[in-house]
Amino acid sequence: MNKRLFSISLLMLFAFQLSAGDKLVISNWLKTQPHKVQFPVFHDVENTRGNTFELRNLLEFDHFSFTDHFPQAGKTLGSINGKQLIWQADITDSNGYIFPDAIDTDQPQVAYLATYIWADRFLKTSLEIKSPHMLRAWVNGEHIGTKSSIEKEENTVGRVSKDLTLERGKHLLVIKTLKPADAELDWKVVANLEIKEPYSIFDKDISVSPVNRKNIDHILDGIKTSSIQPSHDGTYYSVSFSRALPSDQSERWTEIRRTEDRKLIHSFRHARVGQLQWLPNSNRISYTNTRSGKTALFLHNIETGEIRELTDDMENFSGYRWAPSEEYIIYTIREEGSRTDTDIRQVLGMQDRQGHFRHRSFLYKLTIESGFHQRLTFGSLTSSLQDISPDSKRILFSQSFPDYTHRPFSRQNMFILHLESLQLDTLWTDELRGVRASFSPDGKSLLASGGPSAFGGVGENVPDGMIANNYDTQAFIYNLQTGEVNAFTREFDPSIASVTWHAPDNMIYLVTTDEDFRRVYRYDVRRSRMELVDLGMDYVTSFSLARNGRMAIVSASQTNASSRHFTLNLRNMRQTPLKDTEAVIYRHVEFGEVKNWDFTTSTGLDIKGRVYYPPDFDSEVKYPVIVYYYAGTTPVGRTFGGRYPFNLWAGNGYIVYVLQPSGATGFGQEFSAAHVNNWGITVADEIIEGTKKFLEAHPYTNADRVGCAGASYGGFMTKLLMTRTDIFAAAVSHAGISNITSYWGEGFWGYAYSSEASAYSYPWNNQELYVGQSPLFHADRITTPLLLITGDSDTNVPPGESIQLYTALKILDRPVELVMVRGEDHHIVTHSKRRQWHNVIMAWWDRYLKDQSQWWDEQFPEKNY
Repeated sequence: MNKRLFSISLLMLFAFQLSAGDKLVISNWLKTQPHKVQFPVFHDVENTRGNTFELRNLLEFDHFSFTDHFPQAGKTLGSINGKQLIWQADITDSNGYIFPDAIDTDQPQVAYLATYIWADRFLKTSLEIKSPHMLRAWVNGEHIGTKSSIEKEENTVGRVSKDLTLERGKHLLVIKTLKPADAELDWKVVANLEIKEPYSIFDKDISVSPVNRKNIDHILDGIKTSSIQPSHDGTYYSVSFSRALPSDQSERWTEIRRTEDRKLIHSFRHARVGQLQWLPNSNRISYTNTRSGKTALFLHNIETGEIRELTDDMENFSGYRWAPSEEYIIYTIREEGSRTDTDIRQVLGMQDRQGHFRHRSFLYKLTIESGFHQRLTFGSLTSSLQDISPDSKRILFSQSFPDYTHRPFSRQNMFILHLESLQLDTLWTDELRGVRASFSPDGKSLLASGGPSAFGGVGENVPDGMIANNYDTQAFIYNLQTGEVNAFTREFDPSIASVTWHAPDNMIYLVTTDEDFRRVYRYDVRRSRMELVDLGMDYVTSFSLARNGRMAIVSASQTNASSRHFTLNLRNMRQTPLKDTEAVIYRHVEFGEVKNWDFTTSTGLDIKGRVYYPPDFDSEVKYPVIVYYYAGTTPVGRTFGGRYPFNLWAGNGYIVYVLQPSGATGFGQEFSAAHVNNWGITVADEIIEGTKKFLEAHPYTNADRVGCAGASYGGFMTKLLMTRTDIFAAAVSHAGISNITSYWGEGFWGYAYSSEASAYSYPWNNQELYVGQSPLFHADRITTPLLLITGDSDTNVPPGESIQLYTALKILDRPVELVMVRGEDHHIVTHSKRRQWHNVIMAWWDRYLKDQSQWWDEQFPEKNY
């Protein structure tokens, strides 16, 4: 039987006194055994306010905490004097009453009731709870009412009433009820939900199971693991956590644990420390403490507990790195540039629009034994430390500076500094294609990563007539003696996210964007051979190697399963799990299937994709569909979370189709080069063709209820699609470009991004691209309801990109909404604002893909302006 129909059948079976427009009596409950509660000593003595301690005070006192507690049959709430209070399932009598199992006592007693209200959509309802005895009630942990009266006649039973606004998902109702020792009426409780138009019985369900769908609370709340780093030999590891607090605050801390048994060795919780680093050759950790703008650096021996202050009172301290010998650190001090907040100032190039451009940072050396500080660099350009040589005798550092006459509009210098003599070796200057670099284990080469056009284009692998996409990062080995460059990933399709040359096994480990997966490969330098490190996971978010050990710590997730953290033995690839905080957060969440679905375009190009299904998917039902595509030039990875959580959308009753049009990295350089000078010319057609084929191939999709969404460049694609097709019923563009010319000139990085996306093309030499491909100049073609949403402080894609198109569509009298998030930049990161931003998007989908406008109307009630 269909799961939905089955749950409705159960609901009808246990829903007493039910009729259209009436009330749904909650009939399924969890309840605990009662427990005695005692008055405190001197309860009959008046306090300073003239009050004595009463039964109401016993009721209002929190005997148990329900924080992160989800009642379930057989689960323990807590214990009193060795007696456990265990939740047990029960149902009401024919009048809708649930009866706690009173115990024989001459003292007051308390029992707890709980149930879960499932809202199949956004809805409003009224909850009424009646009992002749005292009670308090909470919904989702929020107190909704207290009844402190005690009645002695049936026809005078009191109540608690509360109007509820419920988003789609499970909502926990908890009732604490108190029965006095001299009670005359039965101990009983009845609760019901009012049903009013436009809502119906089918929009609600009652259960005693905490099983839920993914929601925004799962994404934002709870303890998250942010990073895990092994000590030099892997004996210990540091794990950093974060947790959202009220008022958009957060708590962050780090723990040190022993790898063998995960035993806690030290916690930095509630300590104001930062920049924790394991030392390169001993099980010691260093960290900073900053007060009143001045920084102190400490060294902590994990095995002895000794803590040593290395230096203090450093102003504008930016960061540091340990020498492999542990004899010194290289640290960075920022020097403040001239003020940019004056009433009148000259703008010194495009980068000077950013407040930090005039600051400069320089390198210093602190010798640990002597405490001697030495300044290493000076001048007009920031010095950026790249690495310290394995013998600790040399450092590798770079400088970068703007050059607005040649794409990509910046240049790089790279140097090696001999620390004893301060002799400077120049590796290159004025290079247009900068790289990140580090020393090889023997110090004779550099391992570098950068665009395929770095080092004179030695990494390029595109057909004649195409321009390489330099966001498709490659890896190189640079011979310090000969200057020769080995572009060893040139024939390797995945794009490089990070790369490390690991000394213990002389392997280069690469974290890659491999189509829509994030995978780890390793390159055998001696054999010139690449192999996959098969972790059995879809998306690796962190891969941290022990400097002197054959082990790594990995954080990774599945497309539909939360992050796992584990150690990896690099000899036999055996995995040992570490603590997974997200497993706790998602312990009651169910997910639907995720399946691959690819298609071939009419031009013969293979386009990869995947489909997210609702957890209760039924092939006999017609589902609304949401289509999503990449932003920038990075494919839509198989992340579990993300700002656009597809498994959350699917859990709300949508089928979600994610496709990877041409131009994305991770599919080979020829595929990614299609992004250059395209700006949607072919990508829009691929999305339209793919959507049509997807709908034809899946008969359970509702072709009249299809939405599309994208952000940044993907937001641009949404707007462009609206000018080229009417197959979508609604669309969302977050921070989308509408006028390529204004974005190019106004966004902080518009000109720099365009140096790749619009290589050699400018408004004065390619109006066909800058005007012809800009949605603003084709606004009259847009008829689809379009939600434009942006941070009002976006410096990447300025809010004017949304405002321009909004203005055009309002003049054209087309269905459009503009929502601006105050104080937010390109990404919506403030806890409360991200929740609201998410709800706006979900309400938009419900409004146009489900014909349910109530959630949207609740957020934006009509105003008579």
